[in-house]
Amino acid sequence: MVGGCHQDVLGRAAFIYEPATSCPGIVTRRPGGVARNVAVLLGRAGAPCRFVSKVGNDAAGRELIAELTSAGIDTSAMVVDANGRTGTYLAIHDEAGELVSAISDLGLYDSFVLPAAALNNDGDPLVFADANLAPGELARLADAYGDRLVFDAISRAKAPRLKPLVASGALIICNLPSAELLVGHPVERPIEAAERLLTTGARRAVITGGSKPLAILDDGGIIELTPLPTEVVDVTGVGDAQTAGILLALAAGAPLAAAVKVGMMAARAALATAGALGELPADVIAAALAAET
Repeated sequence: MVGGCHQDVLGRAAFIYEPATSCPGIVTRRPGGVARNVAVLLGRAGAPCRFVSKVGNDAAGRELIAELTSAGIDTSAMVVDANGRTGTYLAIHDEAGELVSAISDLGLYDSFVLPAAALNNDGDPLVFADANLAPGELARLADAYGDRLVFDAISRAKAPRLKPLVASGALIICNLPSAELLVGHPVERPIEAAERLLTTGARRAVITGGSKPLAILDDGGIIELTPLPTEVVDVTGVGDAQTAGILLALAAGAPLAAAVKVGMMAARAALATAGALGELPADVIAAALAAET
């Protein structure tokens, strides 16, 4: 696991959100970063996991490493920058839990050079990286791991970093807005994005679209899966939970479509939970381990 590991500061409006003014609500602080969030869910599910990222030599950085270690994750390859500060992601959610604005103070990753431990092609069955890394470092991972690599595009701001790597053989996980950046064309449905990714040389991709049917591109074939209706309590960490479910099933030997179904179970659990999931539910873990076919 390689990528973001920083602190999240989250504000949620208690009443109807109004822009350009102060809104009553609740502000919380918690560990964040896509790769970090996914790693912790996998670690707490009992999956062996080595995590590589960069933090500052500050209280936030020390807390993040301690929390990873407590989740059973190998942090021996973590890089601590003596002169940098640990990154921060600031997000504002409306009264329904939907994201309305966010700022990423994650410049620490721009100078992050992957240590040798992150590039040792020593038989790891699956390697996950998020697009917080600099483009050159993402390319080094693609060269090292090929089709054993899973990329998460994260956001529209970071998705362009993966565009040169679409045909690398890596599995790409992204939402519809990020997919538009990868294909260079507006698309209304995930299946349209999958079709366009196929023409650019992509082999495998999972494109989500909220309540719209998600699309799976797998070695030339494209299928859609429709999310089940779910009451939305909070959207925080839903994508990370879905990715963790997918990775857990893939690591157990499941084909991509079966793994995505497990990821959708994890996403439903996250949507029904206030705040991010602390761990994958037992039924999701059981489904991942039983999803070989």
